[in-house]
Amino acid sequence: MKRSLPIRFLLVSAGGASLAMALPGLQLWPLVMLFPGFLLEALEGDVGWKKGALLGLAGGCLHWMITSHWVFPLLAGYGAMSGVAAAASLLGMGIFLGSTWAVFLALLAVFPRKERVLVFPALWILVEALRSFPPYEFPWNSTASCLSGFPSLLPSLSIWGAAGLGWALVGVGSAIWALSRRELRKIGFLSALTAGLFFLVFSLLAPAPQPSGDPVRIAAIQPGTLLEERWDPSNWQRLSEHVREMSLQAGVSDPRIILWPESAMPFRIDTDPRYRNELLSMAHELGTTIVLNSVAAGAQGGLRNSVFAVTSSGSISRYDKMHLVPFGEYVPAWAGFFFPGSLVHEIGHFEAGREVRLLDVGLPVGISVCYEIVFPRLSAAQTRMGAEALMTLTNDGWYGRSWALDQHFAQAVLRAVETRRWVLRAALTGISGLISPEGRVESRLEAGEQGILEGEFQPMRGLTPAARFPDFWNFCCLIMVLGLLLRQGSNRIRRNGREETDRS
Repeated sequence: MKRSLPIRFLLVSAGGASLAMALPGLQLWPLVMLFPGFLLEALEGDVGWKKGALLGLAGGCLHWMITSHWVFPLLAGYGAMSGVAAAASLLGMGIFLGSTWAVFLALLAVFPRKERVLVFPALWILVEALRSFPPYEFPWNSTASCLSGFPSLLPSLSIWGAAGLGWALVGVGSAIWALSRRELRKIGFLSALTAGLFFLVFSLLAPAPQPSGDPVRIAAIQPGTLLEERWDPSNWQRLSEHVREMSLQAGVSDPRIILWPESAMPFRIDTDPRYRNELLSMAHELGTTIVLNSVAAGAQGGLRNSVFAVTSSGSISRYDKMHLVPFGEYVPAWAGFFFPGSLVHEIGHFEAGREVRLLDVGLPVGISVCYEIVFPRLSAAQTRMGAEALMTLTNDGWYGRSWALDQHFAQAVLRAVETRRWVLRAALTGISGLISPEGRVESRLEAGEQGILEGEFQPMRGLTPAARFPDFWNFCCLIMVLGLLLRQGSNRIRRNGREETDRS
């Protein structure tokens, strides 16, 4: 089918936009079923891998500029950039992340038309997994997060993780496109049936949460501190008193754990004896464990973004953030020439933690600092080490009231179901929440609110398949794609052999 290049660009743009609107933010999740059709339609006719790559770059760039539009006000407001520079940076981010779409459509274009329907979901999940590794290290907005607001559709996550659920969604979407074409209806039917059966079977086989002890009462404080307030040293005393008062108020309900968000205090626990002694005294007075964030010295002489647990008995344990925010907490080596420093105020060059470690808060818990919650391998590793709950501390004040807040929170929901653990989230300005192992948000403080989130969670034990083998479905997709590639290569060799025979 002959189709002009502008029409093809319109189709991939519609695909990028439809997926963007299906993700948290707008979360019009049925649109996730449409984007595969737009991309497959764009490849109809004689399209080689080069043109496929160009189309993918355009669609991916638009997609990321829509989903990450919050980067513009962040850089213009907190990065001290001009509007032109912030827009150029957003475009650069779109092109950089859109290159994964270029890889995807370039590879998809290599396959025969009939096989594209089958290979689309597996190849999509592999390219999505690619964003977890350098040079990207940005597994933000996994396709499965489209369903984060619908707990009844999430149980299968505990078996095949976000990769599997995303595969099923994309598989149904590509099947819908195939069913609209008479010559592809059989393949479309088989594709939809396969995706639906896997989803149904894994949902029914999903392991139930396994309680391991008595419920634990927790309080998470959300101070609502604006970033501009925190940057002014003249406000530090007032803001510190505000956090202390909220903690004392939270202590009235006798929680075993009080959770502070990232950047709640402007002081360092490792170099400020007065601050450390105040924390020890408060924990002892309240008879609780205070979990807090603080900058701390690293092993290499640099700084680390760390979390400390200060218990009522006077012990202190520590976790160092392992997955740093690109261009926020560090500048990737490949980008150092263009961006010699961080892009936002206050954040500098941090040193990454080197090992997965649990915090002792009276029970073993896994910690993720802000951005780390988007990495399923980290939560899975912590669960394998014996974490009975997961906690995440974040400062999302950078993002205002944008889609980024819902996008970030959605990842915590996915991690809860994958590991069958409670996820307890404290955010400086919101969204804070208590998320059950089934993915239900039991309590929540919205962005812009100040308050104390109180509740109980149940320590959990046992390992789900997704926690035990977090890359299980990625490997399944890899095997499927390689198998189809080998089949295609074998067919090409046979065709060439027949042509040689005919010529002789």
